[in-house]
Amino acid sequence: MIKWPQVLALGLILVACPGISGVTFYAFAKSRPNLTSQNEPMNFTLEGKINKMETGKFTVSTEGNIIFHVRYDDKTEIKHQDGSSGSSKDFRVGVQVKVEGDLTESGEIVARKIQIEQETESKPPASR
Repeated sequence: MIKWPQVLALGLILVACPGISGVTFYAFAKSRPNLTSQNEPMNFTLEGKINKMETGKFTVSTEGNIIFHVRYDDKTEIKHQDGSSGSSKDFRVGVQVKVEGDLTESGEIVARKIQIEQETESKPPASR
């Protein structure tokens, strides 16, 4: 079992198989000198493709087939890659996203920011 206070105190940085999968995800722990709770979340960033949708949450699969559950709400900042505003209506299976948030003890990511990178499914060309 992971002892979260020790992980946070060490400032652990996780990098998962960047050479093999082509995907890198990071868990950044903030320095917290007065840490008193084991329930403190850990800053976390990941990139991957949405493969399952539910109201207020979705599942992301990285190219290394690592699955993450992401929860979002009306406080989550949602943007497109070009910087324009997005919304939860832009989320659908097959969309590539970058998520910044907090990794909870249960392993779920509570998103603060979601950037919609691209749709991986091709659209038919527009007729002339």
